[in-house]
Amino acid sequence: MTQLTEEHFQLHDTNKDKRYQEQKIKYLQDRVDVLEKSLGKLQLKVADMVTWIDTKLERKNNAK
Repeated sequence: MTQLTEEHFQLHDTNKDKRYQEQKIKYLQDRVDVLEKSLGKLQLKVADMVTWIDTKLERKNNAK
């Protein structure tokens, strides 16, 4: 039977911590991706609104 030494437990803890840190980074990267996607959609909506407002103002000025 293999003896479990202090080095074994240290290695196990190090590997566990490394996996945990990688999971945190992956989660944060996923959140950043979602935020970037949301910002892109908001930018398109704002551009549509600006275009709509410009069109309304142009029609109003042409009616005068």
